[in-house]
Amino acid sequence: MTAIPFALVSAEDSSKIFAYGLDISLASRRDVITFRRDRGGQTMFGVHSSAESALQRFSHITPLDLVWET
Repeated sequence: MTAIPFALVSAEDSSKIFAYGLDISLASRRDVITFRRDRGGQTMFGVHSSAESALQRFSHITPLDLVWET
C-alpha cells in the first residue's frame, strides 16, 4: 500500500486550503479520501475514485487546483 497526500487549494490564492486528501493505492484498487470543514465548521470526509475526481467535484463549489504533497 502507498499513500500520497494532496491538497485542494483556491485557484486564486494557493495559500487557502479547501481540503486535504490522501490517495491510497492498494494492489487491487485505488481509494481517495478527503477531509474538509464546511463554513459552519462541520467536519466532512469524502471518498472518491481519484484525486482528480475530487477536484472535479469540489470545483463546482469554488475554483480549485490540485497540489500533490511530496
